[in-house]
Amino acid sequence: MNLKQLILKEIGPFKNETIEFQINDNEPNIHIFAGSNGTGKTTILHALSSSFDYFEPDHKEHTSNNIQKRFIKTHHGQKFEDDKNELAKSLVHITIVDENGKMIDKIVNYGCKNCNNIHQNFEKQISNNLSISKHGNNFQKSPHSKDLLTYKNAILSKDINQHKFKFVAFGYSGYRFIETEDVQISNNENFNPLHLALEFVKKKDGSEKQFLISNWIVSRYSKAALEEVAGNIEIAEKYRFAIEKLIKCINDLTNGSYQIKVETNPLTVKTEFCGISLEFDVLPDGLRSILSWLGDLLMRLDAIPWENKSIPITEQKIFLFLDEIEVHLHPTWQYKILGIINNLLPNAQIFISTHSPFIINSIDNAKIYLLENVNCKSKLKEVIKSQTGWSIQFVLKNILKANEIFGYDTVVQLKRFEEIEKEILEKEFKNEEEIINLIQLLKKDGEEVFYLIVPKIINLEEITGRKYL
Repeated sequence: MNLKQLILKEIGPFKNETIEFQINDNEPNIHIFAGSNGTGKTTILHALSSSFDYFEPDHKEHTSNNIQKRFIKTHHGQKFEDDKNELAKSLVHITIVDENGKMIDKIVNYGCKNCNNIHQNFEKQISNNLSISKHGNNFQKSPHSKDLLTYKNAILSKDINQHKFKFVAFGYSGYRFIETEDVQISNNENFNPLHLALEFVKKKDGSEKQFLISNWIVSRYSKAALEEVAGNIEIAEKYRFAIEKLIKCINDLTNGSYQIKVETNPLTVKTEFCGISLEFDVLPDGLRSILSWLGDLLMRLDAIPWENKSIPITEQKIFLFLDEIEVHLHPTWQYKILGIINNLLPNAQIFISTHSPFIINSIDNAKIYLLENVNCKSKLKEVIKSQTGWSIQFVLKNILKANEIFGYDTVVQLKRFEEIEKEILEKEFKNEEEIINLIQLLKKDGEEVFYLIVPKIINLEEITGRKYL
């Protein structure tokens, strides 16, 4: 099961754009959205994640990630409109296929002119044609896929143990931090791991108190210990499985510098750095962010009642939407994080937005979707495959379109140097004194900058017969 195609019409910066996701055997099922600010990277992630989210049947405004605010109304901003084909002008159309590429469902999230809210429907007739239905009334309320219907209905359930799941979907942003938590041991673990699972920055509505990461770690360790005492080694290992995966990820990321440990009297979960116990609140922001979303993810995966329990929870089918998870990470951690996630979740379909060249060149054959803004509208420029052989300079220049490799003042001076250089080559010497001063300023900026202009200066001297050095 994979997300295959996304059509965006009048949503965020997109006028009418189609993105088809390339899914190839023996290549990472990772899809990276790159582009300058305002090109719609987050809009794409929220649109994709909305295909798994719950929509109210009584037509209340759907507020998950505030996606309704990204839908574009009329020029007057008063109400939605339909186009000439009786389709909503503002819509998200998502196609889901199975492992053989056969259509499973077509989902339409659209702006309704009748009640001025966001609705979700499913096309009545499903075929392998990826295009949107041309008949505005050719929709039904429920998914064709029973698995998807079960998933959506379970999101608001108090107890999901009556269901069995073949897949799950989660959304996270790097703008979240784990906090120090008071551990409360309880046998009540009746929380819904699908609740708020698609909120990129999880809302605090009181439900977060039901199951905290610290509680989860202590609970799982405690149960594992009891099972070991009873001689049930295999069950004990299952209780510790997700926690040990989290610990391994943190060790791999930090080269073993930080360790997760449980302390007693009082009972708490902390991290250890250089022999010193640290509460979550005082950890480096990058580690707090990673622990927050990665710990939350593994905790939720651990609580899912999977249909096939013989498959490890990290090898189940997972849809993961990640929005700028690198924001607080040092480049050495940025370079590692995507590979760690890919190794942790080998069967996941991962969608990620980033501004980091260290993430983009950290893995081979991920699909990079380059977005650009033309006349205030975003479009997909091209799709390329990532290469670990790319240098950071190559990624900055050719992928992220960040051509400036020096600081702002130096860039301004270099640009002015090139302007006067051109004048002198054309026998215009009115700014000759200025270029001499610029040479002295650029020389003070360091050898790398100075050696960049030396060949240009020598060329000027040879052509003009004047001395500038």
